[in-house]
Amino acid sequence: MGSVNNHRIAVVIPCYKGGGTLHETLDSIDEPEPVEVVVVDDDSPDEETRRLLTALEAEGLRVVYQPNGGVAAARMTGVRSTTAPYVCALDQDDLLVPGSLVTLADALDAHPTAAVAWGDQQNFGEDTTFVRLARTLDPWLITYVNGLPVNALVRREALLEVGGWRVCGGYEDWSLWMALAERGSHGIHVPMVATYYRVRSTGMLAHVVSQHSEILAVLRERHRALFTGRRANWRRSKAPWRCKLLLPAIDRLPIDEYMRHRLFRLVNDPIAPIKARLRRHPPAAG
Repeated sequence: MGSVNNHRIAVVIPCYKGGGTLHETLDSIDEPEPVEVVVVDDDSPDEETRRLLTALEAEGLRVVYQPNGGVAAARMTGVRSTTAPYVCALDQDDLLVPGSLVTLADALDAHPTAAVAWGDQQNFGEDTTFVRLARTLDPWLITYVNGLPVNALVRREALLEVGGWRVCGGYEDWSLWMALAERGSHGIHVPMVATYYRVRSTGMLAHVVSQHSEILAVLRERHRALFTGRRANWRRSKAPWRCKLLLPAIDRLPIDEYMRHRLFRLVNDPIAPIKARLRRHPPAAG
């Protein structure tokens, strides 16, 4: 682990008060080839994180410090501080499956026109559900639900062409996938668990629920061509027919935007509530 030029893969880790989980996250980067790693400290105010970063720097890890600007700005600082052609933005409390980045990089090598590669996701923490993620970067479906993981592996050239991650109040990743889809880019799903995603009620997405309508309005404006092109993209979409029939109908319902979003997600993955119920109430041993 370290930051060495001419590697295939760069891992960018924004850090803000991440002293409690960062070491575990770094330890999860376990690949059969060297990986360029940089931690971007977003002006963490706590002593625990500062001590850990100082110790990690002493061990040879590259740490970049910046004034507080949020996760999108920290990721782009990390992108500018690395050179590898493939970039993974790894959150400070998530984990990677050993060898997953090399597998994703091999997929991008084999598909030179693909902009992004990803696997499936195993939740841990307050939720232990296995998440079967999108099989394609669908320009129609991506306007309803975000089916790609935070920690996908993105081709640097494609990332920079669309402006990278930009401030969007918690949906930075969703906005990036929309930007790629808007430009006609496609992605590669690799059938494996690539990421362990930590679920906790105090996580960032727990704070965007009340702002969902405002953030969605930003996405609609930022990616206007994608939303106005829904009808044409619907015809070309290979999404399941339940989605193609039900999502437009739900979009017309006079309900709260976040409730509409939850219904979109339910239609896209109707098994999720069953898995959640089984997790809370496992079958009794017979």
